[in-house]
Amino acid sequence: MDGTQAKLGPEMARDWLLRHRLNRRQMLVSSAAAGLGAMTGLPRRASAQSATPTAGGRAVIALIQEPGQMNPYFNGQSGSFLSVLACDPLFTADAAGNYLPVLAAEVPTVENGGISEDFLTITYTLRDGILWSDGEPLTADDFVFSYEVYANPDSTPLLGAQYSFIESVEAIDPLTFQVVMNGINPGYLRLWDNGSPVQPMHRYESTAITQDDPLARMPLGTGPFVFTEWRTGDEIILDRNPNYRVADQPYLDGITIRVTPEKEAAVASYLAGDFDTIYFFTTGDLQALTQAELDGAPIEIALQEIPGSTEWLWLNLSDQGDLSIPHPVLGDPLVREAIDHALDRETVIEEVLGGFGFVIGSSIYTGFAAVDLPAAAYDPERANALLDEAGWVAGEDGIREKDGVRASLRYQTIAGDQVRELYQQVVQQNLADVGIEVLIENVPSNTIFGSWEEGGIFSRGDYDILMSRDGGDIDPSEFTPLFVSSQIPSEENPAGLNRVRYNSEEYDAAVADGESTLDQAARQEAYARAAEVFARDRPSIGLYASAWGWSWNERLQGVTTDNWDGMWPSSATWFVEG
Repeated sequence: MDGTQAKLGPEMARDWLLRHRLNRRQMLVSSAAAGLGAMTGLPRRASAQSATPTAGGRAVIALIQEPGQMNPYFNGQSGSFLSVLACDPLFTADAAGNYLPVLAAEVPTVENGGISEDFLTITYTLRDGILWSDGEPLTADDFVFSYEVYANPDSTPLLGAQYSFIESVEAIDPLTFQVVMNGINPGYLRLWDNGSPVQPMHRYESTAITQDDPLARMPLGTGPFVFTEWRTGDEIILDRNPNYRVADQPYLDGITIRVTPEKEAAVASYLAGDFDTIYFFTTGDLQALTQAELDGAPIEIALQEIPGSTEWLWLNLSDQGDLSIPHPVLGDPLVREAIDHALDRETVIEEVLGGFGFVIGSSIYTGFAAVDLPAAAYDPERANALLDEAGWVAGEDGIREKDGVRASLRYQTIAGDQVRELYQQVVQQNLADVGIEVLIENVPSNTIFGSWEEGGIFSRGDYDILMSRDGGDIDPSEFTPLFVSSQIPSEENPAGLNRVRYNSEEYDAAVADGESTLDQAARQEAYARAAEVFARDRPSIGLYASAWGWSWNERLQGVTTDNWDGMWPSSATWFVEG
């Protein structure tokens, strides 16, 4: 949004709500037909700016999901991405998806000599004078070290599949390093991004860094703030980085993150002025926040211009992670298709989310390769017919059975989010209506997203249906690896990303074609094939795409948002009034 957002005042918000309610059904119908709806007139805004930022003071953030550690290099839990307060990426992207240098001095291209003619060698040049928060200089050796951590079999990083394309990383001089790929990789600008920040070589004794390493728990970075203290279950303290790369920033003395696992209590405290913001708000919060602002709450709201991440129903296709045995219920593609048609998405979006959501039909719906595919129509009769065709017969209690197996599924998400629990109940009733029993068993974040070594149920395959958000990325290659067969987790591949255990040669080939060229037209065609295979096989099912938004107390100034990382990358310019 480039920091130029329209203010959502009470009159505009009231107009938005009125128009939204009047046109929601029409928009849902059109979005289902096109695969994705556009919420026209979506309000967006930035914090009103004071003439002169004032230094000092602290912001207070409520953290709903406390992760095991804050370093996303080693932890995929959502709270770990607050590391953006302390760590900088090599590149960032503007609202249109164009990459911009942050730690890098420039974006490598063929024209500036940063990309070799065979597209296999990428030369990165760092900005001069950047320091780690402890005063040590950032050098090319840190990037070499970070790759060696990834490559060390005794280390346990959780990184994107794009790192598997790297053949070697070599420091040319203190500010220059080269990455040699073992194949063309269009994700070269996403290496060392917010989800996998560069690691400081001088902080560790070896590259064998594990997730329980106390030094890895609170990352050392080059960003505006420094992690200084963590009292588990209570609060996390960040203080101003005195060595930050931008003179006179950050303006705040620091940020206090308060662990507040009950979402509703956190929102109530936020509206009462106890918190400056919450990590994180969901689509389900937007209706209440908008109404609260109409009622005079001292808050600001910014809504993303494009659809955000999707609330996915991740379907376990294996039996307790055993790839040799299909899941007794979800392993049947007709059952997955029936579930898709049984979902009343319109009710979820309209009645639970207050209309703040989109119906999607495609797994790739943002960025240059967005694919328009129709969403499955809400059609219980069709769902019942599919289950009949598959041989699932209703028992005396109405729940279907086949070959002695009862169509009973655990449905889990992170505990403590009452809005999510509401649409879980809609899904539960939708599936009961077609003879599938759903047992809601929500658990803490660590239980779901813990690593393979920690026994995380997502990684280990110890679940039936899990629900969390993902997708809506700048580039499809950030999402598609979640479903390629080489990313299935195992003892030999504990960091694998394909936790639904989807195994499709056709999908693998389409994704490989999209990742093996820098020709955007060819990539677009390849990802269109991947999206079509995904829509046919339904390894996961999208419930809705978020109308993503952020909110903060009006005393917190200097906030801007973007379409990819929200308000968090602007923390260096935050300041408090009063």
